[in-house]
Amino acid sequence: MLEASYFSELDLDGLLAREREASAFGSRGPAAWNQRAGRKGRGGGDSAYVEALLARLNLEGVETALDVGCGTGNVAVPLARRLRRVEALDFSEEMLRRLRERAAAAGVGEERLGVRHLAWADEWEGVAPADLVLCSRAMDFGDLRRCLRKMHRYARKRCALVLHAGGTYLGPDVLKALDRTIHPRADYIYAVAMLHQMGICCSTAFLPSVGGMSYGSAEEFVESVRWRLGELGAEEVRRLEELFAGLPKGEDGRAEYSHPFCWALLRWEVGETDEEAFARFSRFDGAFPEGSDRVAGKA
Repeated sequence: MLEASYFSELDLDGLLAREREASAFGSRGPAAWNQRAGRKGRGGGDSAYVEALLARLNLEGVETALDVGCGTGNVAVPLARRLRRVEALDFSEEMLRRLRERAAAAGVGEERLGVRHLAWADEWEGVAPADLVLCSRAMDFGDLRRCLRKMHRYARKRCALVLHAGGTYLGPDVLKALDRTIHPRADYIYAVAMLHQMGICCSTAFLPSVGGMSYGSAEEFVESVRWRLGELGAEEVRRLEELFAGLPKGEDGRAEYSHPFCWALLRWEVGETDEEAFARFSRFDGAFPEGSDRVAGKA
């Protein structure tokens, strides 16, 4: 028997809590995402990102999937066209309404795509385990380890998780305009480290993409930055308005803003878990899903 390594004793949960408290990028609840739902999809869209992600998912032997934090269905809808059944979960009712519209337009019916109004912290009553559990850019950093274990326990075969590979959600030009010290939000490396502590070896790939939206006014543009950071000073607003004035205009007359992103794709196989290491963190577990063939504290 091997002793636990010193790394396994590191208080990553405490360190992440400190990062989260200091970060300028706070978490947002359902109300905020309901409001933002109307803006999702404006601008360049996510098609290149979705194609890159789907190309890297191992769907061998996968008939069912669980998409946690599905948003408006960028991934859930095309995945449902490839698999027998996808369950899509999100805590934003407005996001889910737009997902249903997207599914209907794509000809994906309820027999292929189930939609559930559930958050990470909910009990997920009635949600069955799936061959693949996926979370694309929607991980709750409030309790990262619990979320990772929840993904793992609901997966029959494998998991896939996409997190930001950097510490900020703002473009470099916006950061330069703000000219302030911004504590970044914790990124993917915490998930990699926690998975390692729990006896799960994940592979990591990086997915570059371009994010952005279009804006009808400087006020909209400033508000989008405020949504990320909170209150802005008068001088910061003035600089952002100057930046907005120089943005290119689309055919509809709206200003178009884009900036680079890099996402980290973490993938792991459930069957390759070190059960002894996984059991050391069993205090983070909730109830096991009905139909799971695993027992508490085991992978």
